[in-house]
Amino acid sequence: MSTAAVHSGDPILRAYANLKAVRDNLGLGLVYQESHYKMFNRALDELQRAGIDVSEWRLPPDAVGVTHASEMKARIDAILIYFTAQTQKPPVGFRR
Repeated sequence: MSTAAVHSGDPILRAYANLKAVRDNLGLGLVYQESHYKMFNRALDELQRAGIDVSEWRLPPDAVGVTHASEMKARIDAILIYFTAQTQKPPVGFRR
């Protein structure tokens, strides 16, 4: 990633950073902090505006207080893995 992209406010990089921050700050049990949901949804909105289909990772509007941290972490992990796989292009198949 170029320095110019970081300083220009690259929305994908910002979304990635925000998702990582939410994931790293989730506790155990149900997630009651509305700020976590807002940051999560803003990140997905940025990715959607960038042309990435994020519909499968969205949480329902009434998720606050009823979503377990493990489910939110799993969704965030899926997004982060998606971007890691996009940049690293892992080989498909088995090695001998």
